[in-house]
Amino acid sequence: MKGIKKYGASIMLSFLGIVMIFPFFWMISCAFRRPNELLTSPPDMLPSNPTIQSFTHVLFETEIPRYFFNSLMIAGMATILCIFVAIPAAYSFARHEYRGKNMVMIGILLCNMVPQASTLVPLYRALDRLGLIDSYVGIAFTHLLCMLPFSIIMLNGFIKTIPKTLEEAAMIDGCTRLQSIFKIIVPVCSSGIFATAMYAFMISWEEFMYAMTFSTSSRARTISIGLKLFSTEFKVDWSSILAASTLMTLPILILFFLIQDTFIKGATGGALKG
Repeated sequence: MKGIKKYGASIMLSFLGIVMIFPFFWMISCAFRRPNELLTSPPDMLPSNPTIQSFTHVLFETEIPRYFFNSLMIAGMATILCIFVAIPAAYSFARHEYRGKNMVMIGILLCNMVPQASTLVPLYRALDRLGLIDSYVGIAFTHLLCMLPFSIIMLNGFIKTIPKTLEEAAMIDGCTRLQSIFKIIVPVCSSGIFATAMYAFMISWEEFMYAMTFSTSSRARTISIGLKLFSTEFKVDWSSILAASTLMTLPILILFFLIQDTFIKGATGGALKG
C-alpha cells in the first residue's frame, strides 16, 4: 500500500512538473521557428527547420537590448530600496510590542489588494512634480508598492527565528540597537534576505503597468513594455514576441537554478515563525 502511494505521488508530481514546464518549452520551441511555421495545424512539438532569425532580429534590429538593460537597472535599484526599507520595518514588527501593531500588519497585507490602476494618477502627479517621470529612480520607486508588503512579512518571519539572546549579548558588549541589526540580524538571516531580494527582483522584472505609465521614451522602458511594442493594431509579430520572451525569461530561470538551494532554504526558514 505504501509503495502504491509512493509511486502515485511520484506520478502526480511528474505530471504537475510537465504541466508547469510545458509553456516554457513551447515558448522556446516556437522562438526557433520561422513565422510561417507558428500557426500550422496540427502543430509540431519541435521546429522542423530551427532558425535564430527571430533572435537576430530582436537583438540587432530592435531596442530590446536597451530595454533589457533598463529592466536590470530598475529591478536592481528597486530591490536595493526594498531591502533597505523592509529590514528595519520587519525588525520593528518582530522585536517590539506596541499598541496597534497587529492592525498595522493587517494594513500592510491589505496594500497588496489595492488595484494598481487606482494609484496611477496620484503617483503620476507626485513623480511629475519631482521630475522623476521616465527615469530609473521614479519607476523603481513605484515598484516598491508591489514589493514591500510581502517583503516585510517575509523578513518578519526570518527575524523571529533569531533568538533575542544574540542581540542582548551584543548590546552587553557595547553594540547599540542599530549596530546589532547590521552585525547580528543581517548576517544571521542573510539567506532569508537573499530569498526576499530574489522575490522583489522578480516582481520588478515582470511589472508592466507602472513601467508602461511612467516611461515615455526608450530611456526607461523595460523589456516587458518591449514585448507589447511588437503587437500593433494590424499586426502581431509572434516570432519576435516569443524570442524576446525567451530572452526575458531565461536569465531569471538560470539565476534561480544556480541559487535554488539558498532561495529555498531562505523561503522555508521564514515560514517557520511567519
